[in-house]
Amino acid sequence: MRRAVSSFRPSAPNAIFAEQKRTCVDKWYGHLLDLAPLYDWSDENPHESYKGRKRVPNEVQEELKGLPKVEFCSLWEVDNTTRPRYWHDDKNPPTYDFWTPTALEHRTDAWVNRTLVERAEREIPSNASESDKTTLLNDIHEECLVLQDEALQRAKKVNWFAHTNMMDILPDPLREQVRLDLFEDLHILERQQIRAILREWVPEKYRLENAPDMRKMALESPKHRLGFLDAIDKVEEQFKGGANGEKAEALKALADFYRRQVHPYAHITPKAIEASTDLKELEQWSRDLFYYNGDALIFDIWRRAGEIRKDDTTVVFADQVQAEFEDQVIDFSENEREFYELFKKVIPLTEKEFLLKQMAENPVLEETLKHSSDIHILEEIEAFYNEHIEAEKAIVDSLVSGKGTAVVVDDFRASGSSSNAHYIAARKYKTLAHELSLLADRYPEDFASFRQKISAMGNHHAQPDAPFRARVVLGGSLFDSLINVSDHLSHDEL
Repeated sequence: MRRAVSSFRPSAPNAIFAEQKRTCVDKWYGHLLDLAPLYDWSDENPHESYKGRKRVPNEVQEELKGLPKVEFCSLWEVDNTTRPRYWHDDKNPPTYDFWTPTALEHRTDAWVNRTLVERAEREIPSNASESDKTTLLNDIHEECLVLQDEALQRAKKVNWFAHTNMMDILPDPLREQVRLDLFEDLHILERQQIRAILREWVPEKYRLENAPDMRKMALESPKHRLGFLDAIDKVEEQFKGGANGEKAEALKALADFYRRQVHPYAHITPKAIEASTDLKELEQWSRDLFYYNGDALIFDIWRRAGEIRKDDTTVVFADQVQAEFEDQVIDFSENEREFYELFKKVIPLTEKEFLLKQMAENPVLEETLKHSSDIHILEEIEAFYNEHIEAEKAIVDSLVSGKGTAVVVDDFRASGSSSNAHYIAARKYKTLAHELSLLADRYPEDFASFRQKISAMGNHHAQPDAPFRARVVLGGSLFDSLINVSDHLSHDEL
């Protein structure tokens, strides 16, 4: 690109040219004007000069007043139930999983105290002044802490060595999984198994194992909490006789500190909840208990909040959730178990579930997928199971479309004629409709109780092997639709 340099007259007086410093850049760009003094630029925001004027706080407040008010239509009682109390996912740890010293740190702390006393008796002269004794004692303590830190660093290095060389330590199935995938991406149960093997491999004196912690034990067990509080009272009584003045105050402060460590929300009691009339205070108590250990007093707080609001639905909701809380493991009777097996079958299979099912039924398919390098065979297998998965999803879509019963029955009859895969999928759901209608007619009470239990399982996070809420909703809709469809299909069609 040509530059009109002739328009610049060097003889003209110009402050910019006078102050401009020439560098090696001039051999390429010496004919250009240095515009740096004319460009409003800052290190924080290079494009600051192109932005408009910033609003002052008063203008911001005026703008906010003009915005529409947002009302979030949710109660804090309901919001609390959306967060699981237990640690299901290690990437979403609970807030009470606080740091605690390891057993090795406890051992080295005891070693520091023991060594400090032994060396002080041996090395500090008895006729030394108080300042010299203090200086020597601090020096000995500093040396012990340095040795303790070195021991902890060695233990960390040994554990890190085991973690970074796990392919040479683990047995064969886990070694292959670690080789093919990142450790962080493995399932949490596999990671726990790997950690257990590596922990056994590390020598015992270097193991970084969690020591029993008073706070965690009191948090999870009311029995331990009462035992710790009783022990604190006994120790306080033991030393109270010889403590006067400042010592008595220090003893009381220390005992209160450990009581708060063991039971930080001792002021939240059934009597205090019943006497409270402040909704904000009840809300804060509910959140405190929920994020601490999920104590059952939360339900009393919800009921009290419903009484203050004169809202019966909150009281009913609290009773329902408390019933699920007290019986966390929902189990089925023999007949309810039959409905549960049908429930698992009506949910359409995902790609992975379908492939695992086919591999379990056909060992040749498993060997082909593992060892075949023929891309055409693999593509045919993928097209096969994709076709069956899409056919099953199409049948389910027609069943839960929300149309009238007659339209759903007609769509269900016609869906099986599209392809061989659609015929197989339709045959599956016709069989399920027949079995479900027979069982529901024979055991209506068990069917009703099963529907209530499966709904509670979907709402409850701590239930082992509980289906997701979305699967519970889909399975319930399919159950209703299959029962309606089975009433309009002939015996030959079923």
